[in-house]
Amino acid sequence: MAPGGFEVQSHIMYVPSQQPRRVLQLITRLNVGGPARLVAWLVQDMDPAAFHQTLAAGRVHQGEDDLGPELGEQGLLWRDLPRLGRSINPLNDTLSLAAILRLLFETKPHILATHGSKAGLLGRGAALLYRPVAALAGWPCLRCVHTFHGHTFHSYFGQHKARLFLSAERLLARWATWRIVTISPRQYREIVDTYRVGRPGQTVVVPLGIDLTPFAETGDGRRRFRAELGLGDDELLVGAVGRVAPVKNYDLFLRTAAALRELSPELFSRCRFALIGGGNGAEMAALRKTAQTLGLEQRVSFLGSRADREAFFPGLDLLLLTSNNEGTPVAILEGGACGLPVVATAVGGVPDLLGETVEYLEGGPAKRARGLTAPAGDTASLARGLALLLEDKEQAARLGGALKQYIWQNHAKSRLTADMQRLFSQAES
Repeated sequence: MAPGGFEVQSHIMYVPSQQPRRVLQLITRLNVGGPARLVAWLVQDMDPAAFHQTLAAGRVHQGEDDLGPELGEQGLLWRDLPRLGRSINPLNDTLSLAAILRLLFETKPHILATHGSKAGLLGRGAALLYRPVAALAGWPCLRCVHTFHGHTFHSYFGQHKARLFLSAERLLARWATWRIVTISPRQYREIVDTYRVGRPGQTVVVPLGIDLTPFAETGDGRRRFRAELGLGDDELLVGAVGRVAPVKNYDLFLRTAAALRELSPELFSRCRFALIGGGNGAEMAALRKTAQTLGLEQRVSFLGSRADREAFFPGLDLLLLTSNNEGTPVAILEGGACGLPVVATAVGGVPDLLGETVEYLEGGPAKRARGLTAPAGDTASLARGLALLLEDKEQAARLGGALKQYIWQNHAKSRLTADMQRLFSQAES
């Protein structure tokens, strides 16, 4: 059971209806990241005999890495919503609302599944306008399912805008939403208990799943990636993986590297650091400037967005996550699937992945069942965690091995798909 006695969707079979249920999947944009991959897997892998799905998406912002071409090569099709974007724009948002409403009239779905804050706001707003017409016309009763991959209630916007989004989410949860999906127990507690979004019995936990196939055999990928970077056998590579955005706090990644130099110069001399992820030109330039200011320009590689996760994750010796806010970090899922040891800020769903605290270590980090965590923004604790795992290979291997076992047992995309099919099938009643 989820906190508060609500159902956790996990390892559940579903019973398909005689006729496919029509599902409209709506996501703000198909930028490189966990939410877009998750939606693509749902559209590609859910049983077509039970669910007839339409995917609609806005466009990525300038400077963002676009997952669309990769998905297109896989044969995935989607409806383009050119005005739908992350930023608030009254004209574009109004036009996007109208476009979503037209899609609802065209597809007459049983389920509208929204992903991302803007898609959730506009999609469920359109549903409120659509439902009275659908009822008069005798069309299916529309059920809305909104997934919180993360949330925008802190670390994204100013206080006033964050409160505005929170008020809108509370109203939509009450009047426009059938089920709210959270992707970890900790996120569930944040949404339900801390921010008081949703009514009793409305929110479920559906943990993320990933494609584990690329990580079944990692030796060749590791050798290829490290040869590309010219790394010697005795060199240690610490990586951060994910899109470049303020909430990821990659300044902290660089400051932690500099703090390791002060903490253990000899260990630092064996280390290289890699940031794998793209962003707009201004953000990338600012990070390069910070690296130069900290004297790290010879130690840090900015590799941009890469698709060869079967190579770069195994090529790392440690994964460092420095975010201010997260849902469930896909980087930890994919790195953990390779057995990578992890040092991370204890935000969002990170503690759910890394497990309960076993002890607090000298210098501040918390040792958990499957990795080390530090408070958000705590450079010294993160640096100490790096030093501890880079110096103690046996402990790093134990924690990485425990995380790998946990990911393979609990976070396969087949389990995710089955859970969402089960949830969608419940909308029939």
